Amino acid sequence: MRRALLVGLLVLLATAGMQVAARSAQLQKTKGSKPLRWDGHIVRINKDNSTMDVRSSKGTERKIHWDTSTTWTKLNKPATDQSEFKEDARVICLGKPGEKGEFMATRIDLRVNP
Repeated sequence: MRRALLVGLLVLLATAGMQVAARSAQLQKTKGSKPLRWDGHIVRINKDNSTMDVRSSKGTERKIHWDTSTTWTKLNKPATDQSEFKEDARVICLGKPGEKGEFMATRIDLRVNP
């Protein structure tokens, strides 16, 4: 009887330990994940909704969302004016998934201005 209780207790502790280890690994994976990256040419800009559509070199378009915390740069240096970001300009967008799974830009870098 004691042996059965001891074995049951050990199984319970081992299972709990594995769950804690799995959860810890999952948290580290999300903390160390790379930011999202999308580069291409601006197709459309909607300043009212704070979005832009960017077409990659493969022809795929993606809607990029920004907010007041987004950093705007030009060739990796702070951009002086957001109006430089126009249609056909080449940009690199770095960000993270938003609440609804959208691409939320943390930084948008202007590479070539048409």
